[in-house]
Amino acid sequence: MKEKFINSSISFISKYEECDDLKVKKLKYGLEGIYNLLVKLVVVLLIAILTNTIKETALLILFYAGIRTFSFGWHAKSSLGCWVSSLLVYIIIPVFLINKQIPTYIGYIILGIALISMILWAPADTPKRPLIRKNQRLKAKIISIIIVLLYSILYFAVNISIIKNVIIYALLIQIILINPLTYKITNTRFNNYKYYKKKAE
Repeated sequence: MKEKFINSSISFISKYEECDDLKVKKLKYGLEGIYNLLVKLVVVLLIAILTNTIKETALLILFYAGIRTFSFGWHAKSSLGCWVSSLLVYIIIPVFLINKQIPTYIGYIILGIALISMILWAPADTPKRPLIRKNQRLKAKIISIIIVLLYSILYFAVNISIIKNVIIYALLIQIILINPLTYKITNTRFNNYKYYKKKAE
């Protein structure tokens, strides 16, 4: 199914623009990522429906994607690991944690840690996706900081428990995934752009 999706998509694109071998490789990589993302999203949402946590899961996906998109962070090294981490984040947390009340002072602490984490470590790249360009890293860092500030304003402004909880859990997950300690524990190289910079020198 995945190969059929990728090949048919490349065939469609090739009708409208010329694709050399390098471009085909890039398209395959991007399309594979899109396919895997869509499959995971469908599975997660189906499980959320079955566990009656569709609202919580959808909100967590929304808020988590907002901060994850720009601050990046650790990725599982295998497909199985990616599935396990995805189910843990999007299914286990909504089932057991989202509906519990988070003390306000804990929320404040996590918001503060999230802001400091974005300043120190965002964006956290990976060996497969190094952020080589300095202006790209700076832009991603600034946007990540702005998103945390916007989430903080929303956290203070609303009095809806589910929204406040989702914001805190989304930021907490991302704090963990951009932390150098997480990279060290999982034996993953941190700040990969520095490696490419050294190779170029």
